[in-house]
Amino acid sequence: MDKIKFMIDSGSDISKEVAQALNIEVVPLYRMIDGVPVVDYYDFNIDDYCNYLRTCKEIPSSSQPSPEDFLTRYERFAQEGYDHIICITMSIYGSGTYNSAELARTMFEEQHPDSPMKIHVVDSWSCSLNMVMELRLAHRMMEAGAAVNTILEELYRVRQRTNTYYLIDNLEFLIKGGRVSPLKGGIASKLKIKPIVCVKNAQGSIPANAMGYQNGLSKLANFFWNDCTEEVELYVAHAGCPDKAQAIVDKIREKYQNLKYHIFPMLGTMSTQSGPDSIAICYVKDK
Repeated sequence: MDKIKFMIDSGSDISKEVAQALNIEVVPLYRMIDGVPVVDYYDFNIDDYCNYLRTCKEIPSSSQPSPEDFLTRYERFAQEGYDHIICITMSIYGSGTYNSAELARTMFEEQHPDSPMKIHVVDSWSCSLNMVMELRLAHRMMEAGAAVNTILEELYRVRQRTNTYYLIDNLEFLIKGGRVSPLKGGIASKLKIKPIVCVKNAQGSIPANAMGYQNGLSKLANFFWNDCTEEVELYVAHAGCPDKAQAIVDKIREKYQNLKYHIFPMLGTMSTQSGPDSIAICYVKDK
């Protein structure tokens, strides 16, 4: 059986517990907070960061990992005797992380032409816990003895059936990020409208708006009920609001009492883009 190493970037919101349990290498993104460099995942506290976001005058900037960040890891895993690396990254439409990983793959092959190790960079078509779902699926397949090509083909099929929805509490972050115009955002904020952002097949859209947060929870629950049976696992991410993450779980369990779910805090990338007190759900539809 091939020896496979999995890598993922911190835009996945992967928890340290999951990464450690599955022996996953996490490549961090970077951000600048009041002139101080912060490394996502390794040097980061989501509660402190969300408290900062609630009062900051300027949204922190971020940057993707460099090709060297990936290359040094590729070289280390080659020395450790891995046959394959499967590296799952944020969507190419939302981050330059995929390009850095791909450039590092080319650099590795040029600098180590005799290395038998193969590197597979996978565009997740999304972000956040969608990437963790793909990773856990790939890891289970590896443990079951699946070949690398079989794993990659299954990831592609699953990716086409995955939906990710964000319920946004504070429109300011969508406005500053250029995703909503200041005029529309200002009107929506006054009316207490909470947009629901969908990320599917690498494209973002706003399929619904909710009059208030509770109405937003109901809309998210309906998306899940319409797309899924009770057998589907639900993944929930939150930006410093675990109570709201539990609230969407409780709402969905009104119909699906035996729901299997996972709740994780967002890391720097997704909490900055969605804003504090936002939540996200993602799942693989089976209807």
